[in-house]
Amino acid sequence: MLAYPGNKQKNEISQRKVKLVKKNMRGAFAAGAIALTAMLTFSGCASDPKPTTDVLDIWVDKLEAVALEGSAAKFEEETGIKINLVIKEGDPIEDFKVAGPAGEGPDVILGAHDKVGALVADGLVAPIDLGSKKGDFRENAIAAFTYDSNLYGMPYTIENIALVCNTEKVPSQPTWEDLKGVGVALSLNGGTGDPYHMYSIQTSFGSKVFKRDADGNYTSELDMANGGAEFANWLATEGAEVLDPESTWDSSVAALADGTKACWITGPWAQGAGDGAIDLKSGAYSIYSIPSVGGQDSVQFMGSRGFYISSYATDKLYAQKFVVDYVGTEEVQTAMFEAGGRIPAHKAAFEAASEDPIVKGFGAAGVKAEPMPAIPAMAAVWSAWGATEIAILQKKGDPAELWTKMIADIEAAIAG
Repeated sequence: MLAYPGNKQKNEISQRKVKLVKKNMRGAFAAGAIALTAMLTFSGCASDPKPTTDVLDIWVDKLEAVALEGSAAKFEEETGIKINLVIKEGDPIEDFKVAGPAGEGPDVILGAHDKVGALVADGLVAPIDLGSKKGDFRENAIAAFTYDSNLYGMPYTIENIALVCNTEKVPSQPTWEDLKGVGVALSLNGGTGDPYHMYSIQTSFGSKVFKRDADGNYTSELDMANGGAEFANWLATEGAEVLDPESTWDSSVAALADGTKACWITGPWAQGAGDGAIDLKSGAYSIYSIPSVGGQDSVQFMGSRGFYISSYATDKLYAQKFVVDYVGTEEVQTAMFEAGGRIPAHKAAFEAASEDPIVKGFGAAGVKAEPMPAIPAMAAVWSAWGATEIAILQKKGDPAELWTKMIADIEAAIAG
């Protein structure tokens, strides 16, 4: 999962360090990135250059290792380079930050897209060229690994929230008016707030977290004033009637399971919740898009996991060749889904897996999902954002004024 307060992870990026590194490295690294990308476009040529290594280390989790065994064996047979699949559970990025520059890190590492900004700023990952295969992946998954207009990873999963409903009570895609009648659960972490899960409602008022530049890159300029007052006023009125600021994961599971609420805004991680009471594959529950509350498109955050090539790889050319030519195929991407159950970012693999109701439901609901910003400024938004939403729900002040103060507080935090 990605770094947002709803799953208790904390973004530990030092913004000042990132700014300093970016300032010192941007010019040199950008030039190097262009040259490296040009070299890496050899993939698929009739005559490949001679390898400079006989082994490539790849940091993966246990399920990914199982799925990649076949492609690793084929790669070794055809190139003579052994793929060493090193199992790293949890988040290995912090270890990579130390091991990479020391020459003890992986050639390829699998990780979440929301680390890309820090990894690029620290000069730890190299750009990747997917060539003609770029179009084989969902556009928002490609966007997730794009930073400063350069692609730094090949995605293989997508993850977003949707609306899970009791099929008997809600047999088809509901409107927001429908949900008010049957009840909708949304965990607010026992009174600390959860902007991640609330975001799909906020964006339906036109209020997004950051503005983008002409190339589509996230900037550090907040966009929450746009439609923010309208969203805040909704929270203080209808929102306060529909949402419980003291709700938790457990209370949300219980409400859906016992029928108190017919629907729940959640993600694929809800499968098996409540000691198996919530079985999203049983037919008892259906997965829908989150309907608009404010009249504009409801857009949720999307996360992705993928393959990064280390800037310190022993042979970047062959590291990319393995990732793009041997892993970036429908067959291997399908195998990765079958091993881990993660929703494929590869379009053909997604279609092949779409008989699975979780894949089909959350995949369809996330077509318009936007990558969670992978910029350092994202670390500064969560605390004030969640606390303000709770304060508005609890009617602790004028909603528009509370929202305006939140924006000022976040801007101050971003500025350092």
